[in-house]
Amino acid sequence: MVFKFILAFLIGAVIGLEREVNEKKHLLEGSKKTAILGLRTFSLTAILGAITGMLSLNFPVISIILASAFLFLTIVFYTLDSFFSRDFGITTEIALIYSFVLGLLITLEVIPMQLTLAIAVVLIFLLSRKETIKNVMEDIKHTEVNAFVSFAIIALVILPFLPNFSYSLSDIPNFSNFIGNFGTDFNQIINLELINPFRLWMIVALITGVNLVGYTLEKTLGQKKGWVLASIAGGFISSTATTQSLAQKSNKSKGVNHLVSAAVISNLVSFIQIAIILGSFNIAFLIKLIPTLLAMISAAFAALVFFLTAKEENVSVIEKENIAPQKEIINLGSALKFAGLFVFISLVSKIALVVFGSNGFLVTTGLGAMVGLDAVMINTAQIAGNAIDFKLAILAFILANFVNLAAKVIYSFLQGKKEFAVKFSISMGVIILASLTGLFFS
Repeated sequence: MVFKFILAFLIGAVIGLEREVNEKKHLLEGSKKTAILGLRTFSLTAILGAITGMLSLNFPVISIILASAFLFLTIVFYTLDSFFSRDFGITTEIALIYSFVLGLLITLEVIPMQLTLAIAVVLIFLLSRKETIKNVMEDIKHTEVNAFVSFAIIALVILPFLPNFSYSLSDIPNFSNFIGNFGTDFNQIINLELINPFRLWMIVALITGVNLVGYTLEKTLGQKKGWVLASIAGGFISSTATTQSLAQKSNKSKGVNHLVSAAVISNLVSFIQIAIILGSFNIAFLIKLIPTLLAMISAAFAALVFFLTAKEENVSVIEKENIAPQKEIINLGSALKFAGLFVFISLVSKIALVVFGSNGFLVTTGLGAMVGLDAVMINTAQIAGNAIDFKLAILAFILANFVNLAAKVIYSFLQGKKEFAVKFSISMGVIILASLTGLFFS
């Protein structure tokens, strides 16, 4: 019990110290003089809360009187202080109530002690970051609020209520009888998984979550903080769009090495992003892919170092800005289109695997990578080690990556300066060749 009182005292003291420093800072800045609630007040308040909690079991009436008296005094203090100082902020008084409640929770133990301490830490953090929070709030746009609300709806409202059950073509009423009229055995195709609502929507939640993280990185790092950080953010948002943007910039740039470096960085980041996504669905497949991914990342890093260290003249800072592509943060329409595309690619690739074998699966994977790399990668991860062996899955990964990088090379030639396109294509060629080494370890 003594330890609990000491803990309550320490929590109150830390909160009070933060409030006292904050109030003195405001006085130095010229704010009107006001009563300062500091270390002593908050320490005593937390101890009072601990005493109230201790007495609540055997003397509930006394506990109620103590809690009511504390609340009454807090209200009176706020009323008088705000009247004379004309400062109607209530943060300190709310923090005082929190100190009382934290002391109460420590002795009552109605929630785990770790959670009580976590609440105290979060409270102190929020109090000490007033200016930071204020700046962030002033910079938040309505579209960003909508994006976070949309993601919350996707991940927290819709996802938990979807059935985690796999539906196949055989679940469609009378479909089996209809197929049977043709006199051909389509049992393997009919029993293929068509859709699992929960897993499908979880993919949508994951992809939109990654987009949200990418946007947050881009906003936090800021394009004004350098083209390297902007390229990293661009890789999370869309490495293809970033590459196209850089290719277009190369037409107006005398030197292209820094632009090629930025393009390589964005693609390097996209490899890490793909690894995170694949690991979310099949950790065993990701482990098998480690040699391939390491080879690709090493090749990209080597190309990056080469172009970063290459001498280049007349490169202006302006050319290095606005690298990350501009796009809507979360678009529910796009998320639904992605879900439809994933279902289509998944079903076609499975049918091709049954009808044409491994070659059919690889062909559909290559074609699918032209329209939706993420969908192809996730589909491959979901069936790796089950419907297909890991070696075929790794080959499909390498093929899809080849198609994706080749498409970016084509974009660079169509939209960018020849020098940029040639250097970028060499970099991507080295990465593609490096990815082939993964076949020797599978």
